[in-house]
Amino acid sequence: MIFGKGKMIWMKFLRNCLLKARLLMIRSASAFFSPLIGSLADRYGRRKIISFALVSQTLGMAGIALATGWWSVFPIFLCGVAVNAYLPAQQAYISDLAPYERRGRALASIDIAFAFSGMVLMPIIGWLISAYGWQAPFWWLGALSLIAALLTWAYLPETKTRTKSKESTGMWSLLRQRNIQASMGVAIFLFIAVGIFMTFWSIWLSADFNFNALELGLIAQQIGIAELLGAILAGLVVDRLGKRRTSMTGIIVAAIMFWAIPLAGENLIAIRMLLVITVFWIELSIVALFPLHGEQAPHARASIFALIALGNGIGLAIGPVITTNLWDWRGLTAITTVAALSLVFSVILLWAFLHDNVEALS
Repeated sequence: MIFGKGKMIWMKFLRNCLLKARLLMIRSASAFFSPLIGSLADRYGRRKIISFALVSQTLGMAGIALATGWWSVFPIFLCGVAVNAYLPAQQAYISDLAPYERRGRALASIDIAFAFSGMVLMPIIGWLISAYGWQAPFWWLGALSLIAALLTWAYLPETKTRTKSKESTGMWSLLRQRNIQASMGVAIFLFIAVGIFMTFWSIWLSADFNFNALELGLIAQQIGIAELLGAILAGLVVDRLGKRRTSMTGIIVAAIMFWAIPLAGENLIAIRMLLVITVFWIELSIVALFPLHGEQAPHARASIFALIALGNGIGLAIGPVITTNLWDWRGLTAITTVAALSLVFSVILLWAFLHDNVEALS
């Protein structure tokens, strides 16, 4: 009887996990709309797309609060569309406003603001759920998104491109350019390594060291702090050292750290240090690459940022699959080696095809 009841609970848990995974995949599928929306931002203006994204998020949040069962698929997908519309348009808007010599710091400040807002909002969301139910945060976030949309539409001025070329470039024309293809390749290979990192360390520490949920949570907290510090350092040095040089340095050091992780053996102090250092350099690379990607198509920044978002999504989808398949077959060393090689491919493409300040050279 106990076994039968335990089996029923376990099967219910698996069904819930499968449902959550499918919903997450549906939300992630919205990334394929990102290039289309990015091209619209280049054609009709960043402000309009940012406002559209915030209104979409308002509708998505309200839909999640109201929907039940599989009906929640639609608002979840809408929230995904909102994110993939907002980020490329916002990054292009900031790039248009900031001069080249301060563009890296400007884009990094946005990434840092996202991190701080998450740190501030998560306790508030937890309090709202405990006090008013799980729907309450969605109503509040939807209301804030609507207010932001109205303020954006009313007060945010449309930018004038800082580039010399006024021509509009189509998405297919962009995709025929080698530096744009290389930018997508850099994003895919880099985020394959990111996807591997996001999944392998918890599997490894749980399987080999019997870490419980609390211990894994503490590691995750340390990783989050390292990511924030990496973004801050990137903002401080990327404009001084150069976007290309900073990105290459971060990716190379991260690859070395991946190769070093298996050498830690069973030394938990060394393992913690290597995980934190690895994610620090990964985050620095990600933030430093934003202004470099934008300079590959300065006359179509929203489109290139949208393509990078698509590449990031592809890499994040591939990385966990590699981790789960290699773990049973070859173990930790194979996983970290694949991650390191993926970063090597990324830095080769970056070195060969991506250049600083394409705008000034055009």
